Amino acid sequence: MQSNNFDDIDLKVVWAMIIEKMNKEGEELCPNSSSFYKTQDGIECSLRRKNGDLIGICYRENDRSGGYRWIIEKSL
Repeated sequence: MQSNNFDDIDLKVVWAMIIEKMNKEGEELCPNSSSFYKTQDGIECSLRRKNGDLIGICYRENDRSGGYRWIIEKSL
């Protein structure tokens, strides 16, 4: 899994959460093909299979309580 240096986030914990939330598709995720990256809005992750096909995008957004939540959008 490729990543930038994100000081306040444990990417291993986030990756485990992504796999769990993706259910059956989580088995197809490849950490070597997927990557975390920083955007103007926060952090995103491209979720890819071993062959590089995009399965979905995961991103972090702020919630109303001042915390944040992770959203997973699956590709069609």
